[in-house]
Amino acid sequence: MTHKNTLQTVLRFIAVTGIALGVIYLYAILHEGGHALFVLVFGGELTEFEINFLVSKPHISYTGINDPLRQALVSLGGPLVPLALVPLLILVLRRAKHVLTKGLVLLTLVGLLPTVLISAVIAFAYGFEMAGTSEDIARFLNLTGFNPFLTAGALVALFGVLLALVIKVGKAYDAAVTVVKALRENSAKSRTSPAAWVLSAILITAAVVLIGNAVRQKPVSQPLTYHTKIEVSLDEIDSSSTIFHTFKVDRPTVFDFVYSVQTNSEVTLQIVNLEGKPLLFGSKDTMTMYQGRESLSMARFTGFTLMPGEYGLEMSPGGSGLLTMYIDSREPSPIEHQYFHLLEMVNAGTFTADSYQEEGYELVFWGELSPGTNQALAAVPGGTELFVSAFAVGEGDVSLFYLADDMIHPIMQGFRATIGRGLPSHRSRGEFRASVHEEPVTLYVYVKRESDTR
Repeated sequence: MTHKNTLQTVLRFIAVTGIALGVIYLYAILHEGGHALFVLVFGGELTEFEINFLVSKPHISYTGINDPLRQALVSLGGPLVPLALVPLLILVLRRAKHVLTKGLVLLTLVGLLPTVLISAVIAFAYGFEMAGTSEDIARFLNLTGFNPFLTAGALVALFGVLLALVIKVGKAYDAAVTVVKALRENSAKSRTSPAAWVLSAILITAAVVLIGNAVRQKPVSQPLTYHTKIEVSLDEIDSSSTIFHTFKVDRPTVFDFVYSVQTNSEVTLQIVNLEGKPLLFGSKDTMTMYQGRESLSMARFTGFTLMPGEYGLEMSPGGSGLLTMYIDSREPSPIEHQYFHLLEMVNAGTFTADSYQEEGYELVFWGELSPGTNQALAAVPGGTELFVSAFAVGEGDVSLFYLADDMIHPIMQGFRATIGRGLPSHRSRGEFRASVHEEPVTLYVYVKRESDTR
């Protein structure tokens, strides 16, 4: 084979790979565009629309939509809107004369149709409590309360209808035969040398490595569809304006706070009941969400239930840098109502090591702690993100911290319980420590590693 033929083979291989990546990019645009379309239809405001695989997972952020049904439809828009392209593709496939056009349309359909089955699998898994609410369909089901198994069945039926249309109306089988025949004829005319395949593999591998490095250097710094986005310059926080955001809760509501902190100064981030009433999980009207002087690309304070009242987010004065926060909220699920029961057991003193049985969580510490400061409890290997649930039974005042990579993460301060507290991934081994004041406390600490949920 000549050098010219080798170059042509390499360029052809790269072109095919580029087309496949283009299909992925097109789907990402349509998917996030579906979310965005529903946000605009419902009068919301888009605060972020990003499709850049070199930076993060494609996502949008929006504000101004608090109605659960509308939030559910925004979530559903992502998986469904791209399917509106299927009738157009069927029409093009039926009328296309050129083999390349047929191949491109078939490739696009192969990328689109399986997404319906993926959504069906997620709905089915959600019915068995095996899927969280981070996926669009799971979030839709959580917000609407629809039957997940009926939803999964409807999605499978939709896939069947679309597939039948593609085969019967679009004549996909005939088009596929034509494309395969053309590829075989082209392959017979041009014999590819091993050198061409090696060179192609090197180029594709180099591209994958570059993309991988870019993603690692730019970690994801925000979630997908949180209804409120807040950006706060820490330099503007002073002793007279420490409360930077206020909101009202009309009924028991579960909140997820996801935030990033860019700072090199000591700061404390808290949620405060502005009416002075104790928060659900303890006897104080404040809860510390973050305390330290290190920057965080993303941290989570999720599954936190607030009872009716007026609340505020507070940042300590004297800091410098930027805080970016995304807030989501929803009605408590049946599982979260079980959390309320656990809290009642903690307050009544009837909580035991077997009371908390959430899947994936392991009891890493259980024991009575006498009054004292900085007491070592248990060590945990690093390498993955962690989720922590902890319960304190007794009259004493307890503060629970997690130390890793020279950073201190407060888990509980003056509270009786925390459930599903997220901790960022860390390199070194981490350690739980506690301080107890006045009276002894029996403490239970449970940990789930992120890798256990995949």
